[in-house]
Amino acid sequence: MKHVRLLIAMTLGLGLILGLLWTLRGSSCAALGQSTRAFIPPSLTRWHAPVVVTGSLLSDLAGSPIDEVFVYAYQDATPAQIPFQIDERDASGAYVVVEDGQLDGNDELVFMAADGGGWVDHPLLGTNGSSITPTYVITITDPVGNAHAWAYVFRSAALSRVATADYVSYDDGNDRITSSNRYALGFDATHGFVDHLTLGDSEQDLLDRTKLRISGTIEVHGIPIPLSLNEENTSKDAVHAIDGPVRVTRVSTSTRPGEGGLVQDVATLFAYRSLVVRPDTVVIPGDPADVVYLRSSMDWNGHASGMVFYDANNPAGVTIDGSPDTITTTPPGEWTQVTGVTGTIVTVSRIPDGLGGSQSTYYKDDGSVADGSDTGDQLSYGDAGLQVQDPISGSYVVLAHIYFPTHTLANVGAAYLDDYDNPLQVSVGTVDLRWYTYLPLVARD
Repeated sequence: MKHVRLLIAMTLGLGLILGLLWTLRGSSCAALGQSTRAFIPPSLTRWHAPVVVTGSLLSDLAGSPIDEVFVYAYQDATPAQIPFQIDERDASGAYVVVEDGQLDGNDELVFMAADGGGWVDHPLLGTNGSSITPTYVITITDPVGNAHAWAYVFRSAALSRVATADYVSYDDGNDRITSSNRYALGFDATHGFVDHLTLGDSEQDLLDRTKLRISGTIEVHGIPIPLSLNEENTSKDAVHAIDGPVRVTRVSTSTRPGEGGLVQDVATLFAYRSLVVRPDTVVIPGDPADVVYLRSSMDWNGHASGMVFYDANNPAGVTIDGSPDTITTTPPGEWTQVTGVTGTIVTVSRIPDGLGGSQSTYYKDDGSVADGSDTGDQLSYGDAGLQVQDPISGSYVVLAHIYFPTHTLANVGAAYLDDYDNPLQVSVGTVDLRWYTYLPLVARD
């Protein structure tokens, strides 16, 4: 009988311990397990980064009407709806303005990490006398400083859009993206390259254009013929954009010369409040072509005089003024920065694996003589980018992150390279508000 009593006592003790643990655990989530406090304030400071969650990670909301999905965050104990959008994609994965109006697995929920809030044990919304429980909690982690923020995803037909902020907008008539007091980015009407850029609250266009140079020879009936291609050899066919409060998703279709004839490409650019994510496809043709030189660069205009160019090899910077400079060009930099009184632009990208050849930074600052063989204004003001002698043929995607910091004149490029190499980590967990308490069991012999 003694053993029976001992077993019952051990069972009761274990039950009480488990009950205490369940009582302390709060609501479950795929996050930090730090739920013993009623509110954990956010510590995330990476204000420019977006959070993008695919619909496949929100499977409990599959098929939900998009206008019934909402995102809230807690800056204190009170929830507030934050700016967000859901971009729809069709069966092929292409971004479309309207598909079926329902959340599908390849759609994307988007909001800014800076709008994330704190952790709460009971993230309930009160409406019309009842409480609404979130379906998911999204945990955002900065791996560099181990900082965190959270956002909660609700579904309810009783809720409505109340967040009014609109961080970025799209002008269809001019094919231009604007983020108020940060930047405006515009595209050439015929060829689609970038030919307009303002910084800060200034309306002064500082950019000549982005440039592409491919040169070599192509063999025709055994005879080598000079090959020369630039950004004007591409034609812009069509553009459509999803203009939400958090980002502009711009999808462009263009035609370019390729092996065997003309080739059509589709490119998708994402523009946020202080960040543009731009994937560029660069094709180096193979036989019967022999490419000996590749250059991709961004050329400013005379209005940029007085701005300062920085990169990893030239941390002290050189002034853009149309007068030639001598800079260190190897190895090619992974970031460049141009800073002036109206604003700053930092461009970060990685050179694609396999491009090969002899790689270096291209830089030309010479506004004294017009170059009749050049495109644009035929002058060079801080024209900078990547150049490669004898690249290896192939198709390469260069993913550029273009940042627009505010209120800085310092060299900050290395910090943005660090952000590029260490993206935010996002995890999605379901919210379970059930509580479990183990009660003592009274056993008699």
